[in-house]
Amino acid sequence: MNDTSSSSVDEGSFPRGRAQFPFVFAVEPITEMSWARVILVTLAGVVSHTFGRSTMPLLLPAIADDLGLNATTSGATGSVNMAAYLCGVIAVTYLANRLAPALLLKFGLWITMVGLVALGTAQTTWQVMAGTGLAGLGGAGVWLTMPVIATAGVPATQRGAVMGSLTATMGMASIVVPFATSGLRAVVNDDGAWREIWLIETVATAIILVVLYTVLRNDASPRLPLGAGIKAITRLQGWKTAVFFYMAFAFVAASWFQFFGLSLEHDHHLSREFTTHMWALMGAGGVFGAVMFGRLSDRLGRPRTMCLVTALGATTCLLVLVGDRWAAALAAAFYGISAMAVPPLTAAFVRDQVDERDFTAVFGAMTIFYGPASVAGPITGGVLADVTGSYQLTYVLLAVTFAFAALAAWRLPRVVNDR
Repeated sequence: MNDTSSSSVDEGSFPRGRAQFPFVFAVEPITEMSWARVILVTLAGVVSHTFGRSTMPLLLPAIADDLGLNATTSGATGSVNMAAYLCGVIAVTYLANRLAPALLLKFGLWITMVGLVALGTAQTTWQVMAGTGLAGLGGAGVWLTMPVIATAGVPATQRGAVMGSLTATMGMASIVVPFATSGLRAVVNDDGAWREIWLIETVATAIILVVLYTVLRNDASPRLPLGAGIKAITRLQGWKTAVFFYMAFAFVAASWFQFFGLSLEHDHHLSREFTTHMWALMGAGGVFGAVMFGRLSDRLGRPRTMCLVTALGATTCLLVLVGDRWAAALAAAFYGISAMAVPPLTAAFVRDQVDERDFTAVFGAMTIFYGPASVAGPITGGVLADVTGSYQLTYVLLAVTFAFAALAAWRLPRVVNDR
């Protein structure tokens, strides 16, 4: 179960012979130039996840005040984003063998940018929902292809570090966005400003698109084989446990930061400026955690590291319940450290077992399971908050779910495919 050799993998799961993989060459250590390319590719994740997903919870208190949203509707913005993301996952999985990964990534960026324009010009709740839905739809095209492009030619011993860099870049962007938000609000003398932030992010997305069109101009990533749909998940050892883990994390991840600002402002009466800066602390934690746990997983193994980070995540839910400034700051930092490390660790766990050309099909199938849980999380948390009058029970539920995720991670097999 814990054998780290590639022989632990069912050999029938992988095609035999180099002749069947004419595009696979001898793996060389990552060079300085290839690391520069990796970092530039990670800018796509800034668009899909920092702009298209993480900015919504940051601005949600101001949006809720402006448009008169209750907790259920506020939660629904997250559910719409994740439902659209799920639709995108299904589409990308279907198109994986028809279009090159770089092309799918660019399509995802364009769709996300249209969503940002819609959010930046929104005057009604329905326009906000449409914008966040488009942002979620485009995000699937980015996240399911970015790891394939970034880890091309990377040896197994360095995949964790590379995957960690994907989330670390998002974390760095998440530090900038809250301070930019506070700065803009100070300039316009309005602590409820929110549309302008997305318009600025739209401009940044256009710049990133230009950069990536240049970087990926000669990208030779091959089209990926057509997956077996949701059945592709069965190519993983311990796939049932892996699916449970990812669904439990999805339920928490889609809800925790969706209600963080609302909880601090409404339940604990902390200022909007303080709450906004907590997102920067969360981003800083994400930079540290993604890189640290990525490297740790290269030594300790993905399952043990995934267990550690989700157990740490459970403690952050309890810190939110305390509600004072120090507890809120610790919750933000520890959540960034732990939760932002889980997606790249999970992707590395999948990549350890499947070959480069099978990654999108298998990880896409896994993400199909992720989708329903991530849709259910925010709406469930919002309903609980409206029924009870606070977000306390919501975070108790999230703590318990995080704990179950940690137990599931502990039971995952450690398997590494060196091809």
